[in-house]
Amino acid sequence: MVHTHGACIGAGAEMAAFAGTVIAAPGTFFRFPEVRMGLVPGAGGTVSVPRRIGRWRAAWLMLTGERLSAEAALRWGLVDRLTDDGD
Repeated sequence: MVHTHGACIGAGAEMAAFAGTVIAAPGTFFRFPEVRMGLVPGAGGTVSVPRRIGRWRAAWLMLTGERLSAEAALRWGLVDRLTDDGD
C-alpha cells in the first residue's frame, strides 16, 4: 500500500504504480516530464503505469507531460482511493 501526496513526478509516480493499492491525498497530482528532457521514463514506469491505466493513457501522460489530478487518476485507475486524512 502506498500513500501519495503533493507532487508525484517521474519516478515517484512510477514506483507508486507498482503498489497493490495506491491512496492519494487531496491536491496530489501525477506528472511524467522525462520526454521533454529528452529521456525515456525510467524506474519501470513504462511497465507499471500502463499496467494500471492502459497503454494509450500512459502514452498520453508520458508524451505530453501534462498533470493528472488525483481525481482523474482515480477515474483512470492510477489511484485506488482518495483520502482526506492521510490514512
